[in-house]
Amino acid sequence: MPDLKLTAEQEKAIFESGHNILVSASAGSGKTFVMANRIVEKIKSGIPVTGLFISTFTKKAAAELRSRLERDIKLARQQANDEEAKYLLSQALKELPNADIGTMDSFTQRLLKTHFNVVNVDPNFRILADQSEADLIKSDVFDSLVESYLSEDEEVIKAYPIEKSSFEKLMKNFSKDRNIKGFQETVYSVYYYAMATENPLSWLENDFLKGFNEYKTYADLDSSLATDVFEALNDFFIALDKALDEALLTAKTKTKAETVSAGKQNLIKTLETKNYKEFISLFEGLDFSAWKLPAESSIAVLFKQTIGTKTNSGIVRDLIDEVKHIDLIEKYQPEARKVADDLRKFTAHFYSVYLARKLEENLLEYGDVSHLAIKILTDFPEIAKIYQEKYEEIMIDEYQDISHTQEAMLRLLSKNGDGTDNLFMVGDIKQSIYGFRQADPSLFYEKYKSYQKKENHLIRLKENFRSRGEVLRFTNKIFQHLMDERLGEMTYGDEEMLVQGNTRDYPEELNDAYNPEFLIYQEDSSATEKEGDEVSDGEIRIAAERILKLREEKEIVVEDGQELEKQVQWKDIAVLVRSKSSNNKIEDIFNSYGIPVVLDEGRVDFLKSIEVTLMLDVLRAIDNPLQDIPLVALLRSPIFQFDEDELTRIHLQALETKAYWLKLQGIMDGQMAHPHLIDQKLENKIVAFLETFEVWRKLSTEIQVHELLWKIYLDSYYFDYVGSLDNGKMRQANLQALSSRAKSYEASGYKGLFRFIKLIDSFMAQNNDLAAVNIKLPQNAVRVMTFHKSKGLEFNHVFLMNLNKRFNMDDLKKDVILDRDGGIGMKYLADFKQEPAVNTNFPYAMVKMETFPYLANREKKELSSLSEEMRVLYVALTRAEKKLYLIGKIKDSKSKKGMDDYLSAELESGLLADSFRRSSKGFQHWILALEQAIDLPITVKIIDDKAIQGSEKASLQRPNFEQLLEASKAFDGIMDQSDDIQKAKEIMEFNYPYPEATQLSSIQTPSQVKKRAYERQIELGGIAPVSEYVTSKELTLDFVQKKLTAADIGTATHSFMQEVDFHQIDLFSLQAVLDGMNLSDELKEKIDLPKILSLFDQEFGRFLIEHADHIRKEAPFSMLRTDDLAHEQYIVRGICDAFVLLEDRILLLDYKTDRFKSKADIPEIMQRYELQMKLYAEALSKAYGVNQVDKYLILLGGPDQVWVEKYEEL
Repeated sequence: MPDLKLTAEQEKAIFESGHNILVSASAGSGKTFVMANRIVEKIKSGIPVTGLFISTFTKKAAAELRSRLERDIKLARQQANDEEAKYLLSQALKELPNADIGTMDSFTQRLLKTHFNVVNVDPNFRILADQSEADLIKSDVFDSLVESYLSEDEEVIKAYPIEKSSFEKLMKNFSKDRNIKGFQETVYSVYYYAMATENPLSWLENDFLKGFNEYKTYADLDSSLATDVFEALNDFFIALDKALDEALLTAKTKTKAETVSAGKQNLIKTLETKNYKEFISLFEGLDFSAWKLPAESSIAVLFKQTIGTKTNSGIVRDLIDEVKHIDLIEKYQPEARKVADDLRKFTAHFYSVYLARKLEENLLEYGDVSHLAIKILTDFPEIAKIYQEKYEEIMIDEYQDISHTQEAMLRLLSKNGDGTDNLFMVGDIKQSIYGFRQADPSLFYEKYKSYQKKENHLIRLKENFRSRGEVLRFTNKIFQHLMDERLGEMTYGDEEMLVQGNTRDYPEELNDAYNPEFLIYQEDSSATEKEGDEVSDGEIRIAAERILKLREEKEIVVEDGQELEKQVQWKDIAVLVRSKSSNNKIEDIFNSYGIPVVLDEGRVDFLKSIEVTLMLDVLRAIDNPLQDIPLVALLRSPIFQFDEDELTRIHLQALETKAYWLKLQGIMDGQMAHPHLIDQKLENKIVAFLETFEVWRKLSTEIQVHELLWKIYLDSYYFDYVGSLDNGKMRQANLQALSSRAKSYEASGYKGLFRFIKLIDSFMAQNNDLAAVNIKLPQNAVRVMTFHKSKGLEFNHVFLMNLNKRFNMDDLKKDVILDRDGGIGMKYLADFKQEPAVNTNFPYAMVKMETFPYLANREKKELSSLSEEMRVLYVALTRAEKKLYLIGKIKDSKSKKGMDDYLSAELESGLLADSFRRSSKGFQHWILALEQAIDLPITVKIIDDKAIQGSEKASLQRPNFEQLLEASKAFDGIMDQSDDIQKAKEIMEFNYPYPEATQLSSIQTPSQVKKRAYERQIELGGIAPVSEYVTSKELTLDFVQKKLTAADIGTATHSFMQEVDFHQIDLFSLQAVLDGMNLSDELKEKIDLPKILSLFDQEFGRFLIEHADHIRKEAPFSMLRTDDLAHEQYIVRGICDAFVLLEDRILLLDYKTDRFKSKADIPEIMQRYELQMKLYAEALSKAYGVNQVDKYLILLGGPDQVWVEKYEEL
């Protein structure tokens, strides 16, 4: 183990044993360090690494822990003084690849494949991880079962019988809009909830109806509303009695006050005995409304401070509304229970048939594997004993995110099979944020409380070695006044406070300059943008300007005991958002400020990306061209480039014909109302479209969907086109992924374009997405990610955006709310045709009512949801090492929606008042309320649009290539205003003298421009070139590369250079970059790191290291040019490999991997790329207003070393 000074608690966590241990490891406390060192000490004590079961939350965490252990074991062996320890550590290194380090899912799969025979499962089963494939099978099973129940197929339904009339009532209760989709969604939600329990059928049988069995009347509920009303009334009566005793009331109100005070016992008693009907009668009889006036009277003041507060009056009103119809709810409770029971039966039947179908096709979901593993260990104790004796200790990382299924597995693997002896659990309940994955933090908290009292041991790691004291002080202040067991699911007391542990890099004395900043955008009241999920432009601009200011400020860092002044790097900054919905907007605005960005670790909403959306429209149009929207989208796209004028001309040919496809067909048949509007150019364009489109339609019936997609990509050059846009690699990866998805869909036995489109549309209708695509990321860029994604990461400077966003409490409005202990809570669709007495109150025959179990589950769900939101905030705040920047939004103060909302905030028994804590208005509401209620160490600034107008200047100083293109549009179609109609007619009838312009693509890459110039040289020699738009017949869609080519190696080397961080250049750092790339081992071996390192041994390479802050990589550009023969403008789009932006000049760098044998070959390579380099240089010169652009080729394909060659200007 490294010779580091341990805290007393860390030492206990590493060395203590002999009983269960729970390590409550606060954020930044070094839990991975503790776990790794405990494992090393176990090895040194004689326990083999294969005798430990080590569970991690993710595969990535498992890989990182395994890598860390390899390093730590080697170091420990090197430092060991005795031979036995060295031998044990050497053995551990050999056994490490076989150690059980991984996720619970990985272990259960191995266990099932080992003992498959005892549960009659094929060991070659495949995990059904593809959601689209799973949905297809589920849908088939569901549809088949529904049909069986409606047709009363006794053979099928005998295991779970439901009468047809009852089944129809069941479907009707949960269906919407005259279809059974709502019922289907309900069944799926119950199914997945059951799958998160250790035995789904047992939970459905024994726990599903618990709520209906326990809550038969409203009085059976533990109503928090009633409790809150009781407390408010009690406060009022205490104040009233005090006023009477001290003679504070006027004679006019004293008599009335005495009467009310005398009747308080009866009123309070009705709440204590839960006689809510009587309470309403007595309470309304008091006529509190008469007490509000006059406002200055003492009784009015008492009322206003107690019952009459906005919060308390709302609570009383809610209680009255909730209990008003309890008699009716009680009456319909048995009918509701019957519907719930039928839902239980149908879901259990669905579970059984769906599982049988999966087993039949040799498929299993992760949940199935876990349940079968539990069955093996439960039903076959001799197998369980093998593992119980094998593992000396069960170690669980991120224990706060454990589910009940995983808890059952750990218990069965422990020494005695009961979880009472050899468990080592590490986690932090304050960071439990995966409730939507059925993680249950109560499992952690129950041990947290009980281990303080029993023989098992609780160890708290409170020291935070990540953050400055100012970050920790702010975090502690927030949560000590926000969390308790009822709302927060734990008390944040002295033992939970974060303590600064890093006093080497950060001083113990606090500096207010590092206090968090709350930058609040004051939105103009006339703005049209609504508050909601999306971040406003103003908030993003505030963040961007603060980031640029942060970059200008030098910060003090400690290196080797010395204080140094350094510039903040882009990679030191993270922007955390509540959701990904505004990522593209953030990227666009940040780019306009010159801020490099990586969104969501390189992931995007796949189905919502522009390129995938267009391809789906192409497929929809091919499948059914009578659909106007996808067809017109295809015509308007960069593939065929019909503009609005041309589309309008086509539309006018047949106004009576609705379908756009039929209008095109009519033009081809000569059926045109206004033939003069279809000139030869447009007709040629239509013919070209129809010819290509008909080929695709024909092929759609002959080849598979994934083959059709690649045919479209290649025919249209769309794949190349998107590659030249911003984030081109990501866009191309998305298109490749769409094809892969289509191939997976067809491999599952499903065929046809129509079904594939239907599947994708169903995903989009449910706001689901397919798996995101990963690409290589730039290293020095601001990271933008969600709060959840940031867990486990750390950054020097952290910006929290969109804090005004309301919490998502939609689950509280659903027809079904499930609870592990209470089972189902549901709304019941009651038929009120038989209730004439209530017709005046309920004018509809069918009324959906909330049942008592629903009210109980909703209350628990609300508290647990708000508690998780608190933990999400804790995770976000503790990502910062140096400073926090909070970004929020309020309405203009003129609209009375500004800071006034927080003025009434106060503490109650040390906690923020419940009216604020139980609010769903968002993190901003909590933080600003606490800022008002206590002395919160934070700087609050309200910023309006006038204060952020400087963004325009910043944008001009950091030109964006796309802005150049936009500016050029002002010159399109300029025409002398003095021209008369005759001149216009002449122009329209003029024969076009430049036919070559009709063959000129409106958007070209530098490679295409180079190719076009080369083709013209050939034409002059009398040889006609082959058009680049004719697809080669030799090209096959099923091409498989079996052997690495020079092009593969060149592409990989080129990609590697884009990942290199020029701030730190040595063989070790280059190897680390290579290890982190998504390349095959064979390719990695082909990348010559010593040769690449030779670049930085040269003077030019050292220059690059010195100017690393000025290097820009993979910069996209767009530039207007004029073709010298066609006399037409076209757009050149491309991506520069890299350039160095200096004050007086720009150094353009282009990496080339062309192979050459000697220096004599270099001039030919230089000539080959001369035109391309000129285009790049021209674009940079125009964009930055710099005259001198030096052009360098970095030649990576030569012998022995990297060659740097400069183009000399003539």
